[in-house]
This record gives sequence, C-alpha cells and structure tokens, in this order.
Amino acid sequence: MSAQKWAILLLITALLLASVCAVASAASPQGGVVNINSPSKNGKAGPTQPVSGKAQLSKGYTLWIVPHDPTTGAYYPQAPSLTVRSDATWSTRLSVGNIFGVGKVFQIQAVVANLSASNALGNYAAQRTGIAKLPAGAQAVNSVMVTRVATDVASTASASPSPTTVSRTTSAVTSSATAEASPSATTVAQASSRFTSSNPLPGFEAFFALGALGALAAIFVVIRGTRQR
Repeated sequence: MSAQKWAILLLITALLLASVCAVASAASPQGGVVNINSPSKNGKAGPTQPVSGKAQLSKGYTLWIVPHDPTTGAYYPQAPSLTVRSDATWSTRLSVGNIFGVGKVFQIQAVVANLSASNALGNYAAQRTGIAKLPAGAQAVNSVMVTRVATDVASTASASPSPTTVSRTTSAVTSSATAEASPSATTVAQASSRFTSSNPLPGFEAFFALGALGALAAIFVVIRGTRQR
C-alpha cells in the first residue's frame, strides 16, 4: 500500500476516533453525571427530607446537595459532601429548617465541585449563610423542583433502579427550635443504602460501541478498496 493510501487511512481513522470522543464528552459533562431519584420532580419535601440517587463523578470532583431558591437566586450549601458508593448510589437527608416556608416552591440541586470549589462550599455551609452564586469550579448538573410541606415525605420509588433506603443516622440538629431560629441552618446526616448494580447512565456505552464499529468498518472498506486497485 502506498504512502498516500496509508495517509488517507490514518486520516479517516483519526476523524472517526475524534467523533467518538466528542460523543463521549457530550454524554459525560465535566464533573460527572448525577441523577436525583427521590424526591421526584414536582414532588413534595419536608423540613428534613430524604434525598437519594445515582452518580458517576469525574476524578477530583465531589457531590453536594444544595437547596436553591429560584425566586431570589440564593443557594444554601449543606455539609458534608456526599460519598458516592462503588455501585454509583448515594443518599442523604436534606435539612432546610425554615429557609423555605410551607407552600414554598424550591429546587434541590445536585452540584459537582472540584477541590477548591468543594472547600468553598464547606466554608459556606459552616457559616450557615446563603450565597448568591455557586463558587467557581462548582456546577449544578441535575435538580428537582419541589414544594415545601410541613412534615417529611417518605422516599418514593424511582422508575430507574435506586438504592433501597435502610435505617438512617440521627440528624446532627440538636433541636427543632434551633433549626427554626437559624433560617440558613444546613445540617446533613449521611445515610446508608443497599448496593445496586445498574449504571446511572444507561445507553452511553452504545455510543462507544457504535463508534468503534464504524471505525473498523471504514478501515475495512479502505483496505479492500486499495487491494482491488
């Protein structure tokens, strides 16, 4: 095979690999992908609401669950950051106190943060203050809109596989009166869950498979064409 034909073959292969990488990058945004399975979209949330879902984080990123007031634009970081288990599940208990009154519509946002942003979110959470915007290096990758109700709402089953809720740890809030006195109090108690084995990003593997098959098919066609000449 001549040098010119080899050059054409390598160019086609490079273009196909570049397209596969572009698809992979679009499917997995920087920081990772997070699904909130419970509570459901347009559902209800109490003052200390169980929240759970699945995630695949990029290396160096952590997951935070942050209440957000869409009317004022304020975020209320809660510490600590969440641990995503080996099967991609996570769960926590969101404590909003009286930040949002009964009947208030607000967002529960899943935020991925790099190291510096994670440290900043931890500092904001310790100060128990709302912030006007997320720190640089942090981005909301998923959210659910919920309506604040007077009492906590039990976790609901999700259409996609989600962790089975088991006994949760006791909240670090010392009393409901203290939480009510501090509108921006943000206390999170980590919770355990059973492992499941499903991927929170179903279908993305198909992009890689199709891209690889396309590259092989193109190479085969070029080689066959050069042999017939």
